[in-house]
Amino acid sequence: MLADPQLADPLVIGTWKVDFDPMDVPRDRFLVAGKAWQAIRAGDADPKTFGLHPPGEGPMFGEWFVAHDIRIDLAALNKVETLLWDVWGTGAGGDREMTDAVCELYDRTSLVVCDDVPFDAARRLFAENEGLRTPKTVLSLAPFNGPSEVTLR
Repeated sequence: MLADPQLADPLVIGTWKVDFDPMDVPRDRFLVAGKAWQAIRAGDADPKTFGLHPPGEGPMFGEWFVAHDIRIDLAALNKVETLLWDVWGTGAGGDREMTDAVCELYDRTSLVVCDDVPFDAARRLFAENEGLRTPKTVLSLAPFNGPSEVTLR
């Protein structure tokens, strides 16, 4: 079951005309990060359509943003809870860091964080790759606190 609690906000529902239950998002109404990455790399999706455009701040979108969501999904699959705004790891510095080697890492990782998650592969990938695994301290870009370092454990 897919859920998006942010869509339950009445302001969001009214602005974006959400016409489904945000606690049971239809499979064809949400693209998980792994699938988004694959679509971008295949040329089937524009990287600029994935991300955020927060008011009063510069936009945050592109391949690096989708890679960020892949890291967050991989962390969640490994029982590490982070915020949407927590940043760490390989490719976290923006599109300028998305070298061929980094893109190849996310090509492989996107296969693990898709529809049918092979949990043993997710655990192994997370444990063996320092650039994907959450460190003890992350950079939080939460809009209500401003940029700050946060210790997770």
